[in-house]
Amino acid sequence: MIARRKFLIASGAAIALTGIPLGMRIARAAAPASKFGGPAPNSDFYVTSYARTPAVDVNSWRFRIKGLVENPLQFSYADIRKLPKIEEMLTLECISNPPDGAAISNANWTGVQLRPLLERARVKRTARFVAMRGADGYHTVLPVDELMREENFIPYLMNGEPLPAEHGYPLRIFIPGKYGMKQPKWITELEFADHEIPGYWEVRGWSDTCWRKVNSGFFSPRVEGGLLSIFDRKAKVTAPVDIYGWALAGPSGIKRVEVSSDDGVTWHNAQLVANSSPYVWTLWKYRFAPQAAGDFMIRVRATDGGGVAQPPTDPQTGSGMSGQARLALEVTSV
Repeated sequence: MIARRKFLIASGAAIALTGIPLGMRIARAAAPASKFGGPAPNSDFYVTSYARTPAVDVNSWRFRIKGLVENPLQFSYADIRKLPKIEEMLTLECISNPPDGAAISNANWTGVQLRPLLERARVKRTARFVAMRGADGYHTVLPVDELMREENFIPYLMNGEPLPAEHGYPLRIFIPGKYGMKQPKWITELEFADHEIPGYWEVRGWSDTCWRKVNSGFFSPRVEGGLLSIFDRKAKVTAPVDIYGWALAGPSGIKRVEVSSDDGVTWHNAQLVANSSPYVWTLWKYRFAPQAAGDFMIRVRATDGGGVAQPPTDPQTGSGMSGQARLALEVTSV
């Protein structure tokens, strides 16, 4: 599971906040394969917010569907909890997550399918966009047809517990396949309009669409913890060694994962251990069996269902990052 890392969004960029050395932050112990890729405990799930966590009074909180609708709706928390529920395991990723980054986590979510509520509200034909607003003052916008997707829902439980405050209690919205920037927490209203209402980050140069780019990273092996890891960034292993990792893309899902042990000169197919949904990260495995001990640079390259493969590098331009993740290995013996 991915270790928790809190992020602060400021001045149009995502800046990782931490007070410990990078080598210690990325340290992860080797574990059986069954432990990779599962739901992260709520306390370990990454947190990204544009501002502070708001104090929401659930008794006065309301979720409203308004604007260009024939039947404006309003729901209390109790109303939401009475509606038919669905349960989904979904992976959430921040638009600022780099290859092999920690701003990505997986959880089991319980909530309400959104489309039936929109059908009850009877969205008018003149509505083209919808502004989604949260109790923290954040807002973003979607075309109406994207909000009407069957996959969209509003969860109120996270791993069987009410949403923690930092994850959107009492209610958040999920638009599977998009970065978290388009999925506001502490959701309070959906306002339908005949014109685009500029979103908070969109007017600052970030993506309007926010569909996830194909991305990937490593679960194991990792750099061992301790002060020496500051100076030696190589993971030490004995061969053969099983390398495990994750891959995730947008609605087209993951088609293939390849691994290179010579920094991208040659590539070999990895085994897709779990690839159940486009909206849950794919767990992959590669058996690395070099003939001799030495230093190796491992790269991973995932390809989505549309045939788009990760490039060697992909700098952040406000639309996510998709460069190939790299892992330095020191094989001590074979």
